[in-house]
Amino acid sequence: MRGFTARLVIYYENLMKDQGNEVLNVKIPREIFENVLDSIGTMLNEQAITMANEEGPVKDFLQANPLPPHMKKLLPDDFRTFSLLLNSLKQWVSAESAATDRFLLGGTAKDTCRKAVDKCIVTGEHLGENKDEAGRMCRGGQTPLYP
Repeated sequence: MRGFTARLVIYYENLMKDQGNEVLNVKIPREIFENVLDSIGTMLNEQAITMANEEGPVKDFLQANPLPPHMKKLLPDDFRTFSLLLNSLKQWVSAESAATDRFLLGGTAKDTCRKAVDKCIVTGEHLGENKDEAGRMCRGGQTPLYP
């Protein structure tokens, strides 16, 4: 896998030589995913309202962890539940991203990326012993950047 990652870095270094650093700053517009993201937001809101008002573990949690009286009006239970759902979604995204890295790089993503290069592909600076992990992995088709 190290060879795969090293070849990927060499590919992007050569691409930058030919087309300049801006070739790495390619993003897909967020608007393309707007309908999906809006659907997720709507579902989170609907679920938050339902979960905050129906008997079950979420309502039990909210009751077991009451807010100070002066904050109750500012943070109603459906908003608190939305925040809990949002946090849970962030944890899920993180876990799914890590699982994707394990799938692509066999569970050695950080080590593989650190061993693949000894310099930043953008600045050419030597990374030294304390190499930071790639700024973003190749799972989404984005260039792996090394700070």
